[in-house]
Amino acid sequence: MPDLIPFLDFGGDGPLLHFAHANAYPPGSYRSFINELLPHYRVLAMQQRPLWPHSDPTEMTNWQLFADDLIHFLDQQGLQNVIGVGHSMGGVATMLAALQRPDLFRVLVLVEPVFLPPHILQMTAANPDITALLPLVQSAQRRRNHWPSRQAAFDRFRRKTVFKRWSDEALQDYVHHAARENGAEFTLAFPREWEAQIYSHPPLTVWDDISHVTHPTLGIRAAESDTIYPEPWQLWQQKQPAATFVQIEEAGHMVPMERPSHLAAIIHNYLSHI
Repeated sequence: MPDLIPFLDFGGDGPLLHFAHANAYPPGSYRSFINELLPHYRVLAMQQRPLWPHSDPTEMTNWQLFADDLIHFLDQQGLQNVIGVGHSMGGVATMLAALQRPDLFRVLVLVEPVFLPPHILQMTAANPDITALLPLVQSAQRRRNHWPSRQAAFDRFRRKTVFKRWSDEALQDYVHHAARENGAEFTLAFPREWEAQIYSHPPLTVWDDISHVTHPTLGIRAAESDTIYPEPWQLWQQKQPAATFVQIEEAGHMVPMERPSHLAAIIHNYLSHI
């Protein structure tokens, strides 16, 4: 672990908000979304462990590691009672950190957290090796990890289905932060080995964990999500009946990039009334 965990300070005015990013998407990728929050909040975003120099994917066998990193970061910065916002993996890390250290957070906003169906998690727990067969793991292992220029990376990504709803501005932000200059070429800042390792070890206890959360919570799902399916979405609402839940139409798992203004407005409206 570095002496000081690296982070981005986006600035802004208002209460302190920490944003935890998803697997394979560095915090700078979210600039379009975060910029919408800055009139109301001061936003910090820790860089998760895969973005640290010389980090080793094999040291991660449980997503609790990312929660521990977040706790350590907030303690390093002397922060408490922050607004904890997390997307995907970042949502799970934020939830786990809040369970372990409730003093660090005053409210949680979980955007498309990785809450997989219970039967999938049970099957994974019984046979951990099965995760190697998951399409997400296999595609991460095969992911292209070098380009001659950022423009070449942009052109390649622009054709991919996952980015079809992204504006050019959002995609440029992703390319700028995801493709790191490395000599005569650009390589992935978030190593594909880390991405695959994370997908290979899904959080197995989330359904028990979420039922113990006591912080005010806003849960957000995208209507076209390939991460939170309708049945787990209903189960989440049963497990956390005191929380507020919003579904965003015409969006998928990458809703912060697909509908940044709409997502930020929903979050601000919720935070303004608690």
